[in-house]
Amino acid sequence: MTAAFRTPSSFEPVSSSHVKHGDKALKNLARTGRDQAEASRKWFAALLWRAFPTHSEADLALRAARVLDVSPRQVTNWLRCNNDASLRYVMAVMAIAGAEVVFDKIEGRR
Repeated sequence: MTAAFRTPSSFEPVSSSHVKHGDKALKNLARTGRDQAEASRKWFAALLWRAFPTHSEADLALRAARVLDVSPRQVTNWLRCNNDASLRYVMAVMAIAGAEVVFDKIEGRR
């Protein structure tokens, strides 16, 4: 079985997220990496809100900064999804958020 040869003039334009390979379109995984990075930043920002419940971003930044031994500006950057947090901080916030869930159940808050 042989594949039909295609001349350069017969190629169709493709979007930047897909590359044509014969009859199959291959997904550009570089774009997916950025999407995953953004999703992980949003997840960590939500986790910060869960671990340090408060009504304002500034108050959360002050509380979390004291506990995590970072600057309030760093916490603000995490909340706004401007920077990635290292595993050290992710694990610490996960532990705090996990304890918060337990206390919520004990106190009947949620």
